[in-house]
Amino acid sequence: MLGDIRTGCTAAMALAGGNTGPVSSLDEFWRSFRAAVVAFPLSLLMLALVPHGFEVTGKLIVADILGYICTWTAFPLIMVLVAERMQVFPHYQRFIIATNWANLLQGAVFTFVVLVNTTGIMPDAISAMLFMGAWFWILLFKWRLARHGLGIAHFPAVAIVLLDLALRLVIARAALWFGV
Repeated sequence: MLGDIRTGCTAAMALAGGNTGPVSSLDEFWRSFRAAVVAFPLSLLMLALVPHGFEVTGKLIVADILGYICTWTAFPLIMVLVAERMQVFPHYQRFIIATNWANLLQGAVFTFVVLVNTTGIMPDAISAMLFMGAWFWILLFKWRLARHGLGIAHFPAVAIVLLDLALRLVIARAALWFGV
């Protein structure tokens, strides 16, 4: 499993750097969803740490878990249609594999930022800059994955990143609404 994590994250970073590498296999595609299993404890930790004005109840935890599962399944399913429509379906597997491992990296980065912010070891202004820097890095990283992973131009890659972000926000909001 550690080998998969290292290989997957390294491949995602290489793809974001423009190295498209070899054609991805169906086995690699399904193995990339292991990133969801590895990232799951990070999601629970962030739920416990982030002050959102709600008491963390069993109902909220169940809603968060369901939202987590929806997030990890909805984007790849929607991207099947988007990739078909954009005529880049041959690159779909490579893109989703890299995106799954990038989601693990994203979870690790945001968990670190939330830990730093909630411990109070940094002044609020620096914590806010760290948070904004993490967001900028993630958005840029995902844009590069869409661009190089799907072999598309700049603006369609922006649309893919915005689709991912909007989907995450809608699912998170729905999960929060159901969990309250």
